Amino acid sequence: MKKESKREKLAIVLIVIFLFALIMGPGPGSLFINPHGSEPKFWFGMPALYVWAVFWFLVEAGVILIAAKFIWKREDENG
Repeated sequence: MKKESKREKLAIVLIVIFLFALIMGPGPGSLFINPHGSEPKFWFGMPALYVWAVFWFLVEAGVILIAAKFIWKREDENG
């Protein structure tokens, strides 16, 4: 029973992180980086908006990998 509650808590945390990244990446969060009418900024020689979107994509991909490893894994049927 305790193992299930840990998985449920992890699932809730991952859902919150994923939804936050979904909003911050391509959505309204992108306006923090490049407001309308401003000059494009550059980070590491690349457009900041691109770096911003790639970062949040990596956060989302990380959430999926963690969920696959710890939440969606198959349980051993013998034990």
